Amino acid sequence: MQAVPLELLINGLTVAAGAALLVERFTEILKHVKERANKFFLERDAEAARLAALKTAQQQAAAIQQHLQAGHAPDVAVLKAAAASAESSAAGTDNDTASFEQHTAISVVPIPAISTESAALNLFMRLAPLGLGIILAGIFDLHLLAMFTGQTVTDIPTLWGQGNWHAIMLQSLDTLLSGLLIGGGSQPVHVLLLFLTTRRLTDSEKQALQQVVDPGEEAHCQPVPQAPEVAAATNDDRGGSLLAGPDIHYAGGVNPQSLEQVHRRSGDPEQIVVHHTAMNSALGFNAIVDEFIGQKKWLTGYHCVIMPDGSIRPFCRWDRMGNHAKGHNDRTLGIAFHGNFHNQEHDRFANSDGRYGALKPTAAQLDAGARVIALWLNLYPQMSDVLTQAVVPHRALAGADTVCPGNQFPFAELLSRTDAYCSAWQTSATAQAGLQAFRQKPYIYALSTTSAGGQHGQL
Repeated sequence: MQAVPLELLINGLTVAAGAALLVERFTEILKHVKERANKFFLERDAEAARLAALKTAQQQAAAIQQHLQAGHAPDVAVLKAAAASAESSAAGTDNDTASFEQHTAISVVPIPAISTESAALNLFMRLAPLGLGIILAGIFDLHLLAMFTGQTVTDIPTLWGQGNWHAIMLQSLDTLLSGLLIGGGSQPVHVLLLFLTTRRLTDSEKQALQQVVDPGEEAHCQPVPQAPEVAAATNDDRGGSLLAGPDIHYAGGVNPQSLEQVHRRSGDPEQIVVHHTAMNSALGFNAIVDEFIGQKKWLTGYHCVIMPDGSIRPFCRWDRMGNHAKGHNDRTLGIAFHGNFHNQEHDRFANSDGRYGALKPTAAQLDAGARVIALWLNLYPQMSDVLTQAVVPHRALAGADTVCPGNQFPFAELLSRTDAYCSAWQTSATAQAGLQAFRQKPYIYALSTTSAGGQHGQL
């Protein structure tokens, strides 16, 4: 059995989770249909029972009338029972002559036993989600057993042409079992996802993840190999800095057109909020996108994600509100460092045992994040000149009930690196030209302006 990349498992289970959500929505619709159908069946059977009782009373009255007409002596007990039955059946139909002291008798109709239709509907309710799950597994070509065991899946027509009936039966059984898992709803799939993303990765799994090519990746930005320090920012003959400039690739993030008519800001950003993703740092960028768009069903998330290798991954359009800080999304930018940097005891989501990867961001990660923050400070001059007010951790926001970005995140070091870039860029003609070019890009300003109207002040 060969090792299966964790990213492949996560992607497969994410598809299964989406299909399971469809099954749950279908089940909710069926529940409403079942309630209406059961109500209809109950009312129909109750009315049928009432009519049957009325017919019986009428037949008894007719029989007694014939008995009397034949000259037989009246049976007092039978007459009283027939009269009572007739009055009970006819109750509520003609009460105009009743005095106000008299009360109409209440017809009591026993609840009938479960009808054949109700039993069939209940059976359909049990089997329909499973059937839909199997159908969806076939449509999405899901073979979860083969995926977990690392086996190769060949399409059925090819196997049919080869006459490989054994492989056809195994793959059909795999699809059947995958469909049954989906038919059980999203909870079982989420349990598997939680297990895979929170357990400690083996060395082989980490190496396998490093070999996975992320198809959603934008241009890869090379991290600066050495951490910038203010004292190390030496200048060249033209007054420029040896620190990297604002050469960050940005084209609107992930699917920018989806936010064209929504998530509009009331104005340009005024503050930068620092996060950690709180996920396993070995997972790729697509897993972060799936967390927001696939599982949470949101349109977007952070404005930028910094990966452990220092790559910069724009996510949400910068001219639109992200989904990163409840109650503060309108005028803020959210930058997230991939990983979990919290190790508080008795917190089941903490990284005290290293199951989410490294407990602190890498030097390349901090350096790349500082570059992005310095770029934002220069693009949006309305941000405070006081660095500790312009850039804040998520937990510092009013009403934020979170430890984000974790008690092990080196926030002071991040600010120091950011200050180094801002200071270096102010004296570099090359950096200033790069900043001015960046201001002309689309998806930067909320009001579609082409200039920031100046540059960020001295930090």
